[in-house]
Amino acid sequence: MKPEFYEDEVVEGFYVPSMLKLAWGAQMDVLNETDIICRRHNIPYFADWGTLLAAIRHSGYIPWDDDLDISMRRKDYERFLRYAEDELPKGFKVMTFKNHPGHHFFVARIVGKPRICFEEDHLRRFHSFPYIAGLDLFVLDNVCRDRRREKLKAKKAEFVITVADNIADGDKKGREAEELLRQCESYSGRRIDRRLRGEDLRVRMYGIAEELFASIPDEDSDALVQMMPYGMYGNEKYIPKEYYRQTVNIPYMDTTISVPLCYDAVMRMKFGNYMIIHKAASGHDYPFFYGQHEQLLASLDFEPPAYKATAGDIVNRPRKALGIKEKSAGYTETITEIAGAMKAGDTEKAAELQQAAIEFGTYIESVYGEGYVTVTVLEELCELAFRTGEGEELSDSIKDCICRLSDSVEDDIRKRRDVVFVPFAAKHWKYMEKLYRHYKDDKKYKVHVVPIPYYYKGWDGAPADEVFDIGAYPEDINAEDYRSINLAEMHPAKIVVQNPFDEWNKVMTIPPEFYSSNIRQYTDELIYIPFFVTADFTKEDGREYVNMDHYVCMPGVINADRIVLPSETLKKTYTEKITEFANTDDDTVIDVLNNRIVVCPENIYFEEDTDEDGAFIEKVNGKKTVLYYTTISFLAENGNKAIEKINRTLDLFSENAGKIRVLWVTQGIREYMGLLDKNVADDFLRAKDRFESLQIGEYREDVKRCDNKKYAAADAYYGDPSSIALQFFYKRKPVMIENADA
Repeated sequence: MKPEFYEDEVVEGFYVPSMLKLAWGAQMDVLNETDIICRRHNIPYFADWGTLLAAIRHSGYIPWDDDLDISMRRKDYERFLRYAEDELPKGFKVMTFKNHPGHHFFVARIVGKPRICFEEDHLRRFHSFPYIAGLDLFVLDNVCRDRRREKLKAKKAEFVITVADNIADGDKKGREAEELLRQCESYSGRRIDRRLRGEDLRVRMYGIAEELFASIPDEDSDALVQMMPYGMYGNEKYIPKEYYRQTVNIPYMDTTISVPLCYDAVMRMKFGNYMIIHKAASGHDYPFFYGQHEQLLASLDFEPPAYKATAGDIVNRPRKALGIKEKSAGYTETITEIAGAMKAGDTEKAAELQQAAIEFGTYIESVYGEGYVTVTVLEELCELAFRTGEGEELSDSIKDCICRLSDSVEDDIRKRRDVVFVPFAAKHWKYMEKLYRHYKDDKKYKVHVVPIPYYYKGWDGAPADEVFDIGAYPEDINAEDYRSINLAEMHPAKIVVQNPFDEWNKVMTIPPEFYSSNIRQYTDELIYIPFFVTADFTKEDGREYVNMDHYVCMPGVINADRIVLPSETLKKTYTEKITEFANTDDDTVIDVLNNRIVVCPENIYFEEDTDEDGAFIEKVNGKKTVLYYTTISFLAENGNKAIEKINRTLDLFSENAGKIRVLWVTQGIREYMGLLDKNVADDFLRAKDRFESLQIGEYREDVKRCDNKKYAAADAYYGDPSSIALQFFYKRKPVMIENADA
């Protein structure tokens, strides 16, 4: 993954923190090593459960998911285990109930290291992610065609597992335990060594249950099932073997992932209408590394660095530093006193007046630049002081000049209102731009845009690679050099920031002089506006609420005098999160937050305000563009019915050619045509030729994930489930999923 992948971002309205991105990266590294072994030994595997859903519907991780799932058929799984022991990189481990105490699951877990690790080699290897990360490997067993025999097998396995747990946990003892063990031996035909105790006995009996479940030969099977829990306890979630007859690769993150040939059919059997979005409501055990972090803290005899805030940090504001407004008053008073002494006859003060005027002018230019209006008055005063020193009588002129200086200091410095915007990445400027335009249009303010760089952190957390894309900002904002602006002396009326992290982000940081904890003292009002927009959510939306730890419980938010949000719902959720973080329910704190957090949707950028580049989708005057999407899965599952459906669809498109233009996009068909029945493949090619002869649109093959949003510039979607369909859904455009039987 490229470094920018690991940055915090909002995906599909959901905030994905950098720590979760690091976990994803570590998991993908484990998948890559698994894939290397599988390719080397021709071992098929399949993305499964949430990962299969993610691959089809999102072309990558589901934003609110934090794990990686694959599956193998039993015989392939056993082959993989044999090779993995010797061929996985050093430190990697496949954890099963047979080799890892406490792993009481009938699923293997492949990890980069079976413990939390802060060693340099590990952190370099796994993107600075120290926690245990990997993937779950599920096993698919044969289901007997004779369902009565299958159910009997499941009952025997259930019985063996129950007995194993009861005896290992001490619930069954003595003669009762002995009788149960004899029944297990009778059911399984396996001998159980009576010398085994506790966990050793559990492992042996779990192994017997697995052997029972794996006992159906290929020739007696027509379906596959995951043993626990979907093959047991009456669940019977059997999936036809033919759906798994081959693997295909589809886009996933910046690569591809192996899935069953008939992946759509598999997903329908597992999830029903899996295109419907159901965000996990609970934050329990999410993200997975939180539990590991708590265990780590409990084992340490010191408290590791972490950002914390108290009620006092929220309520009490720091003393503001003095800037040019206050210092200008001091300079003016000094100059006035010197001039008064000169008028009283002390002409030797002329040089002192000249020096004071020069110092004041130099100071103003260091803050506002050369040629500022007040400086021109000081230059005139300096000239008058010089001439006075040469013997001229200019007291009235000096008096008049000082009056004009006082007026200029009052009007052009003390009443001046600067607003400084500090974006930290050009790609995030759009989230500031509306607020910038608001102040830019207000003649009371002098507006500055001061982009700053940010730095990716190395494995040890130290700043490393700089990112400074100042050339990517709009030219009309007249971006200023952050190295030349003096916020401490300018003391702007408002400083607007969008980076909440200061030094506390795992992946990136900004120059310390622009930390909110530093610049808050140099402005009357520090304004925080997020560099993202999420969908509305409440505390009951558990995972969204948990992720607020990574961007709300941060100094940029706590230090801000004003927090700009898009909705009252988010304002309430921010308030709840901040008070929880500060461990307070003080009404004073809540009142402060209610005043500090302002809802200004008119100054917030929303993604739906603009569409993707329409040039990607050819527009024809007076016609709507329908994106028609066909996958290898649809053809493999439905065969001739799929071809008939495609031809009926083309007929319908042709009948409406005066109203619509069709963009027919296919995925995987060209690459995996050889996996189809030859007649189906030939008929599809004829349908493609027919489409092109109808001249009702354009045909494109094998989309990539990066094109998804651009394809959603079309007006409507029809076809197979896909991540492109999801983009239409988010844009509130019509989506219809194709049904071969309709």
